[in-house]
Amino acid sequence: MKLISFVFPGFYRRMSRTRLITSLYSGDNDRGYVLVWVIFYLLLFFIIAASFADSSFLEGLISINYHHSAQAFEMAEGGVLVGAEEIHTILDRDYSYTQEIPAEIILSKQEWILNESGKELSFLLENPKCVYADDKECHFQFASQGICPPAQKTLVAEVQVEFLDVYKIEADGTMIFDHRQFFKPARIVSLRYK
Repeated sequence: MKLISFVFPGFYRRMSRTRLITSLYSGDNDRGYVLVWVIFYLLLFFIIAASFADSSFLEGLISINYHHSAQAFEMAEGGVLVGAEEIHTILDRDYSYTQEIPAEIILSKQEWILNESGKELSFLLENPKCVYADDKECHFQFASQGICPPAQKTLVAEVQVEFLDVYKIEADGTMIFDHRQFFKPARIVSLRYK
């Protein structure tokens, strides 16, 4: 068997074939691999940092949305309290001298607006409707919508108003209706989301 040798120009002409192959793969050319590894690790750290930034941004948005939702709920709850007070006030003012209980109470004001640090918060009330009435109490149901842009929450409340009919006795002994006394405060007996 005859050995075939190749002639390389320049520096490698006098080297043996094994020495040539080992010199091509020696540690002198490792600087390119180090650069590739550094770029790979920088890319990996960049991806991790970007995911943390995205995660913290999403958590910030969730926190802001929760805050708006909580404020809208508080406004709706405040609307229920105002509505209960309005029901008692209107009944006491307009229905004290009649034995009628209205089927619906027309509120004089249905929207309340509050400006808090440049932000407009509000609640809207529906006109309360009578859902139950007897000779001692009546129940009214209405909805209160709290608004804190962009969030909105709606609560449905049922309010109980107790009353006492006062009669006067005539000279002939007959009892005649005189007036109706509505007891304060009106009680919220049911509160639920709509």
